[in-house]
Amino acid sequence: MNPAIDPTPFMRVMVASTGRTGLVPATHFSRQFAAADAKFRLVDIVCNPAQLFPTLILNYPDWCEAHRAMLHGAQASLRDTASALRQVLGEADTEVIDLTALHQGAAEALAHAARQWRADLIAVAAHRYEHRRAGRIDSDELVALTHCPVLYLPATSLEAVSPTVRRVLVAIDGSGTALDSLRVALAVAPPDARFKAVYAADDGLAWREWLPSEMVSRHRIEVLQRGEAMLASSRHPAEAALLDFDDDSGDTSSAILDEAQRWRADLIAMGSHGMRGAAQPFPGHVASRTLRDACCPVLVCPRGAASGGRARAESAWPQPEPGNGNVPCYS
Repeated sequence: MNPAIDPTPFMRVMVASTGRTGLVPATHFSRQFAAADAKFRLVDIVCNPAQLFPTLILNYPDWCEAHRAMLHGAQASLRDTASALRQVLGEADTEVIDLTALHQGAAEALAHAARQWRADLIAVAAHRYEHRRAGRIDSDELVALTHCPVLYLPATSLEAVSPTVRRVLVAIDGSGTALDSLRVALAVAPPDARFKAVYAADDGLAWREWLPSEMVSRHRIEVLQRGEAMLASSRHPAEAALLDFDDDSGDTSSAILDEAQRWRADLIAMGSHGMRGAAQPFPGHVASRTLRDACCPVLVCPRGAASGGRARAESAWPQPEPGNGNVPCYS
């Protein structure tokens, strides 16, 4: 288990989107988890114009002109967004990530930019037509490439009139990563937020063949007790519960999402890996499916996210290779 984090909000928050969609509501939402003097960086990701064929070829005679127009539009929009948010953030940094020049995917380029800027939270605003969006930010890949928490905001959540976080659902399964997610959520959530910790693991299928049911039940109780102890040490109103499945085919991520909807959660917090996925570089299947299907924002904490407090050492970050030069390639 990782040591407890410093009980302070995030200090360096990077808010990113593709196509300049959702930056304003995503910034307002993530602002609740940041310190009063936190620094923000607004990021727009510009994809390779060749991936937009045949849409752009009807309007521009060549890819270079289309590329210049996309970069100009992104820069102008970021300036307008930063100006609109000045009363909330003060002076915010802006950055345009040009995937054409970097020869990288969106998640890899964003993770590299976050490491360079020393971000301790990456907030990603999903595009409404993300499945058809060129240069989309793959949330699974981003979580795998960074060691700071990732706040993913689905398109439906960006339409909310009030972004206030009042109810936080935390999924725990006994793994150190899951308990770290509870520590992080308790440290950064608004003071009046209510917490609910739920035991959520697919142990029914994983352990039934070789562990007695009494041992599995004891494990569940012990995990909840550890979660309850952490909740009791905080000032947040809280409760804990088991998530029951109707049958052996019950899906853990579906149970989490159903409970989030029933409890009217404003945020789901969870670890990137469970008890059985510690050796895998990508998030476990429960986190992946939750990210894919959630209607409310999801805060995912990768392994080691709670180590060292807010001042995470740069050596803890993965080192993605830089692009192969700055010459755009449209093929």
